[in-house]
Amino acid sequence: MEEIFDIANAFDILQSEKLEGDVIFHVTDEKTALLKNAGDMVVRTADGQTAIDVYAGDEKTRDRWRKTGGKIAAWMKAHCPKSAGLDCGPADRRELLVGLLLGAYEFSKYKEAPKEVCGPLSVCMDKAEFDEVKIICDAQNMAREWAHEPASVINPWTLSDRAEAFAQVYGLNCTILDDEQLREMGAGAIVAVGQGSKTPSRMIILEYPGTKPGKPVVLVGKAITFDSGGLSLKTVAGMPTMKYDKCGAMAVFGILRAAACLKLETPVTGVICAAENMPDGGSYRPDDILTSLSGKTIEIRSTDAEGRLVLCDGLTYAQQHLDPRCIIDYATLTGACRVAFGTTRAGCMCTDDAVFSGLFASGEKTQERIWRLPTDEDYLEPLKSPDADLKNSSGAREAGACVAGMFLKSFIHDGMPWAHLDIAGTAYHMEGSAYYVPGATGFGVRLTVDWLRGL
Repeated sequence: MEEIFDIANAFDILQSEKLEGDVIFHVTDEKTALLKNAGDMVVRTADGQTAIDVYAGDEKTRDRWRKTGGKIAAWMKAHCPKSAGLDCGPADRRELLVGLLLGAYEFSKYKEAPKEVCGPLSVCMDKAEFDEVKIICDAQNMAREWAHEPASVINPWTLSDRAEAFAQVYGLNCTILDDEQLREMGAGAIVAVGQGSKTPSRMIILEYPGTKPGKPVVLVGKAITFDSGGLSLKTVAGMPTMKYDKCGAMAVFGILRAAACLKLETPVTGVICAAENMPDGGSYRPDDILTSLSGKTIEIRSTDAEGRLVLCDGLTYAQQHLDPRCIIDYATLTGACRVAFGTTRAGCMCTDDAVFSGLFASGEKTQERIWRLPTDEDYLEPLKSPDADLKNSSGAREAGACVAGMFLKSFIHDGMPWAHLDIAGTAYHMEGSAYYVPGATGFGVRLTVDWLRGL
């Protein structure tokens, strides 16, 4: 099963001490008559070798170098040279490499092999820095690859098998709780979501011990391997892309892989809340009242508000069993967040100013950007139920991201530092962008790794 961790890009990117190849890219920040706009290229051919000047533009940000790397990756995929070299010029080599590695990725395992094989691209830069960047981007590309897999390949059971193999490869401790164990524990929310599926719910706990003892940072990931909406069935148009409803958990896998390979000091534990939300005679229903692991009861208004149900039991488990330093959850939680922020930023609800400030700074640095959501108690009012402690949905469109976040916050103990990342808009881009092909982005991996390294 180890092949699922070795994610192949469209072409290899290698570290080199010298500049060589049939095609040589030269990155420049100097505008000329032919290089006017960021990403412009001028191709020169002489004596059997091709030289390409690539203009990075005059934008004074790290991201211009990532975008330039993405442009070079796109040219490589389009033209398939036998070999190429990269002269980084004035570029931030680290960020240029990030753009190359993320831009070289594409999900192609179910396609016919290309007729032309693209040769390697050699990058002149320090080997230690190259290896470090590659570790992080390989982890992010693995998160993207797994997110792309359809529900016929990844469901709660097969994801558990992957998690066990993942733990062996990266030296983590792995615990898997099946639906019977979860039911016995009283985790009625996550169990209910998976009742209509032939592959019932699982909770997967992966522990990276860190190189220094201490309380772990706990990362809780939503892994709805397919979301049909359950009995509150989605429309025909609303159901495609629902394989991406597991992107939060895939980011957690990527973060854990990077943490282990980089040998980060801080202990990190992942809690993967896996379920498939399907309609069936055994499915949970609107009007049902569930008892969550916390003991709070939840009246179901919509079975299509299922992500918060699996997460509330994951958040409770983390606090009851893992003694966390702080908790961060990752979830494609609400369409409302995508409407509010588009694909530019994730919404972040947070109970701790220092945690939010650190995450925000790392987001600005890595271009995995976040924006803070309010935590006014007013947003909890629509979730009051006459028959239970909470409703799982207000049934209204107003303030959907804030209301959903406050549902989760009601399961966080007083004084526990917690951040909730609603990545519904950032987890996948159907149009693609400068260094992301259309599909999953792995959002959250570089952001969180950068933040963890600063603790």
